[in-house]
Amino acid sequence: MMKRKNLMMFAIMMVTLGAFAQNSESTEGGNHKRFLTDEECMKCVLTLPQPPSENSEEFANDVKYYKWGKEEREKKNIREEALREDETSIFALFSSVLGMKVSKEHTPEIYKLAKTSINDGLFAAHKGQEQFKRTKPYVYFHEESLTSKGDGDDFKDKENSYPSGHSTHGWMLALVLGNVAPEHTDALMKCAEQYATLRVIMGRHWKSDIDAGRTLAITVFSKELLTPEYQQQLLKAKAEYKSLR
Repeated sequence: MMKRKNLMMFAIMMVTLGAFAQNSESTEGGNHKRFLTDEECMKCVLTLPQPPSENSEEFANDVKYYKWGKEEREKKNIREEALREDETSIFALFSSVLGMKVSKEHTPEIYKLAKTSINDGLFAAHKGQEQFKRTKPYVYFHEESLTSKGDGDDFKDKENSYPSGHSTHGWMLALVLGNVAPEHTDALMKCAEQYATLRVIMGRHWKSDIDAGRTLAITVFSKELLTPEYQQQLLKAKAEYKSLR
């Protein structure tokens, strides 16, 4: 399990990014392009294993991590305002690791590469959630998550636990930015892992959900790398990164 000190430092960093995030663009709306087709994304989804059954050792591990996350929440080591879930905050978070503000205005080519890539990952994650219909842990236990009130039974998203969309989002962004700036790969991957683990602490996802999100992101990303469109945009993103260093 992740060391509590690292989680606290990560949460504090999320809080301190507030002013930076507010100066960035708001969550984008409307349609966005993707590198992969719907069919290609669905093939990625089909490579995921079924969620753990309740009598499996993996599910027992999920329960263990859920209880650990609950203990972390109850210790109030993680502040709710540190867990903003909009696009602005996640781009700000990973920008802090990259050492460069990634946004539509400041780095249009890098942003376009990342955003288009993420769209594939999120499309695949949402299709996976529709297919597997796994109950979220806080709903399963009739308890609160860090961002919900009550037992969660009335929430519309109570059966979209697997794979974790946030985990997929974070790993897609880390993989893309690591492709643009290889020297930051390790730090970006660590950031993605911490970002995904916060979903367990919040009670919003099982451990196997965030693991599936990582697997899905890697699978989707590997297919994107084979497309001419990705490679063309990658060259533009790398040139932009080099010019701004």
